[in-house]
Amino acid sequence: MIDLQTKLQQNKINLPSSCFEQFSIFAQELLRWTKIHNLTGASSIESVEENIFDSLYPLKFIDDFTSCMDIGSGGGFPAVPLAIAKKNAHFILIEPRAKRASFLHNIALELGLSNMEVLPVSIQNVPIADVNNIELITSRALMDAKELIALSRKFLTSDGYFLFYKGSNFRQEMPSMSVEECFVRENRIYYYKCGRDL
Repeated sequence: MIDLQTKLQQNKINLPSSCFEQFSIFAQELLRWTKIHNLTGASSIESVEENIFDSLYPLKFIDDFTSCMDIGSGGGFPAVPLAIAKKNAHFILIEPRAKRASFLHNIALELGLSNMEVLPVSIQNVPIADVNNIELITSRALMDAKELIALSRKFLTSDGYFLFYKGSNFRQEMPSMSVEECFVRENRIYYYKCGRDL
């Protein structure tokens, strides 16, 4: 995965070679499962690599964190690449759909990602007693941002952040957002905002 490694390095994201070995296994397994279970729209190694790069791109600008909850993890973006890159952080993946949750369980075992756990429930049914004091909440194009914030802010620490991976229609979802809250790359908007400021 030289192209991915070069692209990340060009963006000042430097990861050990062991991460790229795991990215490669993840990509191959995702495509294998997708042929049977339709987990993702990605249909080639190149498109999976683009999704991995998209998942990791915010490492350029976000603060360091030790815990992350990813809501609607689907085929593993952005949570799996982030969990591979940030071995010292604990990741909780919320994915209610059984086939996707099974894939995520499987990939965690296959890659030895002991820092990643999967909860096969919707965000509405996550018990606050089990999940709290999260420093970073991520989600990629799951639902309206305001609704997602309302459902998940109770899990966030007082100085924790939201990181949403959104498309260009995001400006309609959050018309009051400021330029400082968004990082733009091609057609992707990364919305990064401290929960206490919302």
